[in-house]
Amino acid sequence: MVEELGQFLTPNNRIDVRAVALAEILGLTGTPEGLTALSSVQSIQSSLISLVSDPAEVIATDACLALINLSSDPACVQSLLELPSLVPTLHKEMADKQSKLAVKVTQVLSNLTRDMASCIKVYSQLKKAGIGVDSLVNLLCQEGYNLAGQELNFLGPVMSNLSQLVEVRKEILDPEKCVIQRLLPFTEYSKSIVKRGGVVGTIRNCCFDTEHHDWLMGPEVDIVPRLLLPLAGPTGEDIPDEEIEKLPVDLQYLDEDKVIEPDVDIRTMLLEGLTQLCATKTGREVMRDQNVYVVLREFHKVEKDRPCLLAAENIVDILIKTEEEIKIDNYKDVEVPDDVVDKLKKMDECYLND
Repeated sequence: MVEELGQFLTPNNRIDVRAVALAEILGLTGTPEGLTALSSVQSIQSSLISLVSDPAEVIATDACLALINLSSDPACVQSLLELPSLVPTLHKEMADKQSKLAVKVTQVLSNLTRDMASCIKVYSQLKKAGIGVDSLVNLLCQEGYNLAGQELNFLGPVMSNLSQLVEVRKEILDPEKCVIQRLLPFTEYSKSIVKRGGVVGTIRNCCFDTEHHDWLMGPEVDIVPRLLLPLAGPTGEDIPDEEIEKLPVDLQYLDEDKVIEPDVDIRTMLLEGLTQLCATKTGREVMRDQNVYVVLREFHKVEKDRPCLLAAENIVDILIKTEEEIKIDNYKDVEVPDDVVDKLKKMDECYLND
């Protein structure tokens, strides 16, 4: 029966016939049984993709809603990503300044990139279509790009998901393209927690590549103040002027209305990024020079979340040590004994199975 519905989606059918068939399919995508049935019917999936650009708004909208539901199911994602037209079609609609469906297609793309295997397939389709990571970032960073009032906030999670891939991070961290510099102002973006969280996740992921730390922390990017500013509150009267004046300019004498990042997940990612920058001796020295300790000390006074407190304490513990005490240029070069690795893996498995 499910397969039969697909024949009514073709352009040669009247719009009312297509609308009824599409409504039936959309209903199926709202049930586990329907998703299971549709996961193996690529003809319908292919029709839904083509209907995203249908001139009839009701048809295109229902097709997008069906794809949102399908892309939330892992089995359907595997099937959808076997269709080479999927990602280019979504990108084309998203890049259309007049599109009234841009939000929905970015939600589909966000769903499609939730795990590493899917990210690899999405990135492969992007490359084959000649769509660079920088073009996605351009769309993400352009306020008011869409003239129909569609904000592409879900491109934030898309970029965060894709930046799990080494190849994607290479594009973001290419000094010739100035991609990451465009993302940095959005660590304080107040209009959308979705976009802000996605951008912070992307920047955090880029901090894992120690070979880029000198550039990231140097004057061309100056990443440390961008990660610290959301964690900083108003400059307290009890902070000595000499401590304040050693901070980066953007972190000096902050007004009373300065708010610390309210979302605990975003605060955690910011701290994770800073932790990664502590991996190398050069990074630690830069962070000491920028008086990172002072901001984290004040942050620690008001933070209530225990994991965030521990993350801040971990950075402070590293920075207050001298390099003579640390005796390691790069923490990531330290070899962990196999028996310790095995113990950690078992602990992880126990935690995941709780």
